Amino acid sequence: EKVNELKSYFKNILILTSDLSETVSQIERIKHENLVFVSQYNFFGDSYLKKSKIFKVFSYFDNLPFFFFFFDLIICNLNFHNILNKKDYLNNLNSILSENGLLICNFFGENSLFELRRSLILTDEALYNGSFLRIQKNITMIEFSNLLTKSGFKDIVNEKINYQIYYKNIISLLKDIRGIGENSGMDFKEIKISKGYIKLLEMIYKKKFSNTDNQLKLSVDIISSCSWKN
Repeated sequence: EKVNELKSYFKNILILTSDLSETVSQIERIKHENLVFVSQYNFFGDSYLKKSKIFKVFSYFDNLPFFFFFFDLIICNLNFHNILNKKDYLNNLNSILSENGLLICNFFGENSLFELRRSLILTDEALYNGSFLRIQKNITMIEFSNLLTKSGFKDIVNEKINYQIYYKNIISLLKDIRGIGENSGMDFKEIKISKGYIKLLEMIYKKKFSNTDNQLKLSVDIISSCSWKN
C-alpha cells in the first residue's frame, strides 16, 4: 500500500527479506518488469516461490552480488539487525539504486524484546552476581536516519508501530527469536545456558511480564523508513 501511494510502476525491484514469501506476494502486484528476490536463508523450495516468476538469489545480505545492475525500488525487510557494518550496507544499497530510486526499510526498533532483555539481566544477576550483554542493542530511529543521510539518501520519512506478542512459555518465545535471526545477536557463549537457567528465566519473566492468563508478553517495535536517492 505504501509503495503504491508513492509510485505505481517500477522497472527493476529488489527485495531483501528475512520472511518466506509474504513480501514477494504483495510486491508482485505492483507493475514492474523485473523482480529480484534475495535471501541468505535457503528456502527457495517454497511452493509459492517455485511458481512465482521472479529471479531468486541466495546471498548474504551484507555481501550483495550486484555491481552493474540498478534498481529503482529496493525493499530491505526485517534483516537490518543481522547487518554488521550498517553504514557500508546502506552505501552499497545507494550504489545499486537508480537515480530518483526509492528505498524502503523495515527493521526492529530499539525497544524490541525489552521484556526478554530485562529478564535475562535479572536471571544473570540472580545466578552470577552480574549480567552479560545477551542481546545486542538495536539501532534507533534517529541513528538510522543519520546513516541514511550520510549515505546520500533524501526525503527520509520514518514511522514506528508497536506490537505485543504473547507466548505460553519461554521455549516457544526463544524459538521465535531464532526464527527471525535475532539470536545472531544473542551471546550465550560465556556462560552456558542450562535447563536450570531456562527455568529461572521463565519464572522471572512470568513474575515481571505476564498477563492475567499467565502468558509471557514480548514487545516488538517495527520501524518503517522511506527514502529517495537524490
